[in-house]
Amino acid sequence: MSGQLGVGVNEVVSGGIGLAFVVFPQIINEIPTWPGLFGFLFFASLFLAGMTSLISIAEVFISGFQEKFGISRRKSVAFGAGTAAVISILYATQGGLYIFDTVDRFINQYGVALAGLIEIIFIAWIARELTVLQNHANSMSDIRLGAWWKICLGLITPIVLGFMLIQTFTTDLQSNYEGYPTSLIMTAGWGLSVAAILIGVLFTKFKWKGIDSSIPKSPNHKGVAK
Repeated sequence: MSGQLGVGVNEVVSGGIGLAFVVFPQIINEIPTWPGLFGFLFFASLFLAGMTSLISIAEVFISGFQEKFGISRRKSVAFGAGTAAVISILYATQGGLYIFDTVDRFINQYGVALAGLIEIIFIAWIARELTVLQNHANSMSDIRLGAWWKICLGLITPIVLGFMLIQTFTTDLQSNYEGYPTSLIMTAGWGLSVAAILIGVLFTKFKWKGIDSSIPKSPNHKGVAK
């Protein structure tokens, strides 16, 4: 395709949605033998990859709802997955591709990365509970975590995440992502990222239900069970 268009490979597509749904289908159509079969195999593999990723991602908040609020799995699935399914209808609209691309960019770059950075800083630098987590992991795993783990998690990871966030934030302030309208960037981008973090903070304010108070506590930490 790069040769046909007379441009560089990086100008044909950079990745993501365009690579999966524009470039690959065009490549498959140019296969001289059984393009329909290869097309079916490709999209079947893509569907399988998407479904397995969906299950692993959905299971996180479904289990979280179930355990934190002490509700049945059926109710947790209905609330968590049902809400996500209703919201995802937006992606099937005429501008859904642009909404999805913006949400994917900002949630991954700011929602997930920033939440991870805040969590690491709080656990490692404020609460100073890396030793508790290390002992727990060593008690559950055959692989022993040493001082290198605490150095990576407490020092290297925050520096790398912080640098990536600052670099991305500076780039996004200079120009809108992919040249999208400011209204889309502010709502589906910045707005959703901030909302995701605020919802996470809000959920921590709810007390856990159905936790057995008789579980022995760690002598090194008042709030962590063995």
